[in-house]
Amino acid sequence: MPSNVQHHEVAMIEGLTRRYADHAAKLQFEDVPGEAVEKAKLLIRDGLGNQIAASAIAEPASQVVQMIKEWGGAPQATVVGYGYRFPAPLTTMCNAMLGHGVELDDAHGAGLLKGGSVMVPSAFAAAEMSHASGKDVIAAIVAGYDVAVRVAKAINPAHRKRGFHTTGTVSTLGSAVVASKLLGGDAEVIANAIGLAAMQSAGIQSYLNDPCLAKPFSPGKAAFNGMIAALMASRGFTGPKTALECREGFLNAYADEVDYDALVVGLGDEFSIMEVGFKPHAACRYAHGPLDLAQALRKEHNLTIDKITAIEVEMSEMAIRQASKPSCANLNVAMGSTEFGVLLALKRGSNGLRDYMDAFEDRALHDRLSSVTLTANPDYGLTGRASAMRLTLADGTTVGLGSKEPRGEPGNPLSSEELEAKFKAMASIVLNDQTVEVIARSVMDLDEVSVPAEIVNRTVAPNGKPDMRAA
Repeated sequence: MPSNVQHHEVAMIEGLTRRYADHAAKLQFEDVPGEAVEKAKLLIRDGLGNQIAASAIAEPASQVVQMIKEWGGAPQATVVGYGYRFPAPLTTMCNAMLGHGVELDDAHGAGLLKGGSVMVPSAFAAAEMSHASGKDVIAAIVAGYDVAVRVAKAINPAHRKRGFHTTGTVSTLGSAVVASKLLGGDAEVIANAIGLAAMQSAGIQSYLNDPCLAKPFSPGKAAFNGMIAALMASRGFTGPKTALECREGFLNAYADEVDYDALVVGLGDEFSIMEVGFKPHAACRYAHGPLDLAQALRKEHNLTIDKITAIEVEMSEMAIRQASKPSCANLNVAMGSTEFGVLLALKRGSNGLRDYMDAFEDRALHDRLSSVTLTANPDYGLTGRASAMRLTLADGTTVGLGSKEPRGEPGNPLSSEELEAKFKAMASIVLNDQTVEVIARSVMDLDEVSVPAEIVNRTVAPNGKPDMRAA
């Protein structure tokens, strides 16, 4: 046991790895309440939409796809958009990089987790190999979120304060659960897979200090690690089945403080997938609150950006650390920049993927980045997502607005119509409207689909060349 664990906490985490494995192995589609089934479908559709769009746009994923194409290998699973068939771990890595490639993947607030970019690719790759049904995919996704979200909540913010990227470190556990369950693993196999995944867990956020291509590689490698752990376990390779809770285990290695209640309370009765939010803007989740406010102020006061002389934004300390980019060397950095995103919102009134792509070459926006001031408000906590904005206008007057949480969170949800529109906007960047409609309908009827692999096949662009279609 970790040396810092008090006696009343020991019983709570003893056997944790096996407890998660037992939960995942036993969970069947029929055990999942209707609202969680619906949420799983929405997250799967959202994840596929992001992957499809990124296949035409995301340079980091494109470079990795082309590199793996040169390697070759067993044609086990399909790369979204491209149609190449690679070994399952490599396919999963490519699709996870695509899933994180346009800054629109789902997010869990307290857990600081982007789980869908990792677990959705893992589910479809494993389903292609095992011929699992749509119901199987839904149950596996729900089980994967149960594990990943709980661990992410338990170790944060201590984990993030040490520089770790939770999507890289924790999502690999979810990937292992999803994939090993879909490959037919029982509780013993799933426990081995979790242990093997935990041993590979990695991911630091050093890319925040350098405008490089590495950020989507973190979820990509998490998916690879989870998938290879699941495949090894499915062949009888054993892993440490106390990998999460033992003295040399994940919890002790990756965080100075752990919320032990978050790990197990309600497991099997409360489904963590319901806590996950959707992103309406193609931006870092921490930037979303200010983007909501900028769009609202622009609309409410009929503003044009030339009427604004100064922009003051209040955010949490971690929000500024994560999403302050006062200089944007490339499109990926711009999508992670609160400063750029706020200016874009004030100029165009929207922060969609095409907005960022169209506006990135606008030098006037880059020249105005210094007019956006970000200030940490201690009342928002270290990692909170509340925000406030005050605009100073050319005539000297000021207007302002605040919010407790960004749109898309479970407490401030997007409508079903908005989520459908988001998917169609993403997928139609590459595919024609008829194909997009078929994919959307297939995912929302996933519990009636016997061969989920057919859905991935429909994501492939004509001639395997995922180029942008005209807007």
